[in-house]
Amino acid sequence: MELKQAGGDQMTRLAVCVVVAIAAVYAAEKLCEGRGYPLWEKYGPWLKDNKVQAIAVAAAVLYGASLALWPQEGRPEKAPLEEEFTPCE
Repeated sequence: MELKQAGGDQMTRLAVCVVVAIAAVYAAEKLCEGRGYPLWEKYGPWLKDNKVQAIAVAAAVLYGASLALWPQEGRPEKAPLEEEFTPCE
């Protein structure tokens, strides 16, 4: 039961990161377009053409940052190896 709860927590964290990434990409497009920002001039056309990739990259960065700032509690430990296990030769 604990493993299912930990998996649910990870999925919730990932879902929140995706929603924030979607909001950030669309907000950047609305706020930065036509303002002449150098970064927007350089990366704006790519972002418009590749929104899915931009959202995926932003979500991955946010997910990694969230794990670094708020580590996952109660990580499941590795399952112990069975004592009768013998590796192939």
